[in-house]
Amino acid sequence: MSAVLGLLHEPEAVAAKAIVAQGVALDDLRSAATATLPPAEDDVLPLVPFDDQAKKALELTFREALRLGHNYVGTEHILLALLEVEDGEGPLATIGVTKGPTEREIVKLLVAIIGSPPAPAASAPPPAAPGRESGSASGGDPD
Repeated sequence: MSAVLGLLHEPEAVAAKAIVAQGVALDDLRSAATATLPPAEDDVLPLVPFDDQAKKALELTFREALRLGHNYVGTEHILLALLEVEDGEGPLATIGVTKGPTEREIVKLLVAIIGSPPAPAASAPPPAAPGRESGSASGGDPD
């Protein structure tokens, strides 16, 4: 899947670091991913539509972020989604990158960056009651 190649474009991103931490060289993964691409064509559409597998990966990216309790989508979530879509059969799996070790490495990297493990999605505070501002104890009008 060509989305793997996009992850390799940012070697300092969490996804690339998680791959390298598992002993996989980014150039080796680039070669494995490139080998799965169809042959080059002379006439390329200006906008190439996503196939079903790419659409599923994009949907799973958001779910991975929510599952990990993150309020953003990063390369790490894209990587986890691609591993889910590959399901053991794709360039990532071929080169030795699997979901469990990748997720553990991502958590380690994020702890090193932010200083604490990410909070699970279930620990998010409940939304404020309608008509009440967040942080207002009395709920009355401000001065």
